[in-house]
Amino acid sequence: MPTLYVASDTPRAGKTALSATLAQRLRQDGRRVAVFKPFYSPANDGDSDPDAAILAAAAGASAPGATWPTVVSDGAEPDVARAMSAYAEATAGADAAVVEGLSGLDGAAGEASARLASEMDASVIVVIAYRDGLGLDEARAARQLFGERLAGVVVNGVTRYKSREVGGQLAPRIESQNVKVLAAIPEDRRLLGVTAGQIADHLGGRFLDWEEKRDNFVERYIIGGMVLDWGVLYFQQFDNKAVIVRGNRPDLQMAALRTPTACIVLTGGHPPIQYVSYEAGEEEVPLIQVDTDTLETAAALESLQERTQFDHPMKHEQFRELMSRHADWDALLGAVTG
Repeated sequence: MPTLYVASDTPRAGKTALSATLAQRLRQDGRRVAVFKPFYSPANDGDSDPDAAILAAAAGASAPGATWPTVVSDGAEPDVARAMSAYAEATAGADAAVVEGLSGLDGAAGEASARLASEMDASVIVVIAYRDGLGLDEARAARQLFGERLAGVVVNGVTRYKSREVGGQLAPRIESQNVKVLAAIPEDRRLLGVTAGQIADHLGGRFLDWEEKRDNFVERYIIGGMVLDWGVLYFQQFDNKAVIVRGNRPDLQMAALRTPTACIVLTGGHPPIQYVSYEAGEEEVPLIQVDTDTLETAAALESLQERTQFDHPMKHEQFRELMSRHADWDALLGAVTG
């Protein structure tokens, strides 16, 4: 059975997005595709792995298998033998398999990745997170670690002003090392989006109404402060936004409600006036109340993006669109199907 093992040079490089997108594409092509993730390092004891559910959904399953992924504590040696047993169970009867592997190209993680790819007889794609000064070291490390199994690399999160440099200079230099660049995916704000519910949970906020809209997608935050223009003109600049505004500013709240808004975060512990509550109910916009002031609330949201997952249909759609424009699909699918 053809198997693709997706590794990365660093955590949060984009393994889940690539693995899920490839699995979904294989399903659309009529293949019975299995997905698998051997290991998971939780941030807190007892945490479940959201990526496993995302992968399972991409393969058409309601939930990941009971035997994967295996929790690995920081510094512990990955149990490759146990992972291989779970892999055999998870992929039984499939036409192809996509495996979201480990992050890291050296040390214990690199050794475990190389062994897993060998025992699975898998082709390998390595996702490299773009950063300033990115050179050939990661591509060389991937080639050294996986050898002829390496189908190529995907450079993910290329900043807008570096796309020409990556396409015209870095990619040819990588390919001169006998490593194919399968895609150079630009960074995209939508992939860093969150939901109204994640905002409320992160801030310790309370839904005043429309909690059933907690999956509303948020790409941007807009602060409702000293707005000199007509409020509607200010807020209508963006859709898919969360408006952060003092709870005792009904003028700004009403202006926001006249534009497409995912949620309104009311700061300072102030409840909304009845007219705002009524209008929010009519527009089906969740109101979230927090005790912190506007500046504290905005500052607290900075750390939320560090925890974002590939967990919303709008993100899936956006990544597929980016792949369609910036990836060598034939080569990517060829790495899975042979």
